[in-house]
Amino acid sequence: MESKRKVQIGIIGDSKIRNKNQYEICYEIGKEVALADAILICGGRGGVMAAACKGVYDAGGISVGILPEDENDPEVNEYITVRIPTFLHWARNVLVPLASDGVIACGGGAGTLSELAFTWMREKPLVCINSVSGWSREISERGYIDHRSSKGQILTAKTGSEAVMKVLEAI
Repeated sequence: MESKRKVQIGIIGDSKIRNKNQYEICYEIGKEVALADAILICGGRGGVMAAACKGVYDAGGISVGILPEDENDPEVNEYITVRIPTFLHWARNVLVPLASDGVIACGGGAGTLSELAFTWMREKPLVCINSVSGWSREISERGYIDHRSSKGQILTAKTGSEAVMKVLEAI
C-alpha cells in the first residue's frame, strides 16, 4: 500500500523580520508549501516563522509549530495550525530539522545556525535564501557547514517559490 504521508518542509530563520523582502520571501514559502500539499514545520514564533505560517494559512494549508515553551506563550504566532509545546527552549532547535524532509533557511542568527547544523548532520536537503542577510546567505556562499563530508545538499535560492521548488526536487 502506498504511503499517504505528506512531505514536511521546515523553515528556519530570524525571529524578527529584517525587512519587507524577507517577509515577502517567507510568506511566499508558506504559500507554496501549502499549494504543494506539503506541511510546514517551524519553531512557532514570530518573524520568518509567522510570515511563512501566514502564507500557509492564506493558502489553506497546514503548519506545525514546535514551541519553546507551551501553547500559551505570548510570542506564538496566530497562524499555526498545530501547536506542539516542548518546554525545551533552545534545545527544541533539533526538532525542526528532525521533523522535516527538507529545510529552507532565510536569514537567521545563532538559533538558526544550530538548526542549520542539525540539518547538515542529518543529511537533509537544505535550501539557503541568499537574498537575505544572515546565516542563510553565509552558508549559501560557503556551500557547506563544516569540513566533514555530508550527503546532505546545500542549495541556494533568491525567492520563496524557487526555494520550495528546489527543496521538493531534492526530497
